[in-house]
Amino acid sequence: MTHIPPRLVLGTRDSDLALVQAAHVAGLLERTFPQVAVHVTPMKAAGDLHQGPLAQIGGKAAWVRELDRALATARVDVTVSCAKDLPGPHERGTDTTIGAVLPREDARDALVLPAGQPVATLDDLPAGSVLGTSAPRRIAQLRTRYPHLTIQPVRGNLIPRLARLDAGEGDKQLDALVVSYAGLCRVSQADRAAQLIPALALAPATGAGMVVVEQRSGDTIAAHLLDAINDPATARLLAVERGVLAQLKGNCQTACSVHAHYTDKPHRIRVDAAVFHPSGDDAIHVAATGPADDLGGLVENITQLLHGEGVERLLPR
Repeated sequence: MTHIPPRLVLGTRDSDLALVQAAHVAGLLERTFPQVAVHVTPMKAAGDLHQGPLAQIGGKAAWVRELDRALATARVDVTVSCAKDLPGPHERGTDTTIGAVLPREDARDALVLPAGQPVATLDDLPAGSVLGTSAPRRIAQLRTRYPHLTIQPVRGNLIPRLARLDAGEGDKQLDALVVSYAGLCRVSQADRAAQLIPALALAPATGAGMVVVEQRSGDTIAAHLLDAINDPATARLLAVERGVLAQLKGNCQTACSVHAHYTDKPHRIRVDAAVFHPSGDDAIHVAATGPADDLGGLVENITQLLHGEGVERLLPR
């Protein structure tokens, strides 16, 4: 019988969104294991402190480096992150493993306008409008579909970005933002979405809409607790998406989308993958469907299709 500890320490970034996610996970664990008191430990992430390109400070590892250190030194027992913020499995280099994946929320991106502005869509924005976002995946696609718009790289936590948009502050005044819709929902700002951008128009991030809980590899107690809140169906989708990302050796500069969904739940999964040149001038789109009990085969199939289309020309060197 697995020992149930009286206390579990949960590490998280200290942004508004991260704290909401951590509180949700803590609640799930405490409802499932009433005898366990979950203590949330917020910490600063290098990715939150640095406002320049992530590549300057080690890519996506900047989001989880402090969390990983806390896990490695046993200052925390588990950590909570957005799946889309995790470095690829090939670039992590730490003794962590995903113990739980929560049910996927809406994976689409959303258009956000300044507070009080009439509702509009991307198609309505006049030429020269300044659209703020930072993800290479978004920038490449927006440049292709909306060449008349000016794309302004904008980083930072979600709530401060919304405040900057509303206040008209910053080096360049923004006319709109493109952000994660799931993130808006988690911080109770869903009504700020002027448009939910269809996935066909803006392919979602790998891991979009998913929250993951990580643990030290080999920690059987944490594994037992996290297994109780894990959603296996969503975990399979994430395994496929991250599996393809690993095969491509994608990083924070890779403009790509790998999005998996069930066509016959829980039996078959369809994967849509796209890789873009950062300029938006070139792109590859492939798709494949396979059995949900052969995730490795599905990852291999998608990877082969991408390489068959010459994906190497679009990957960062």
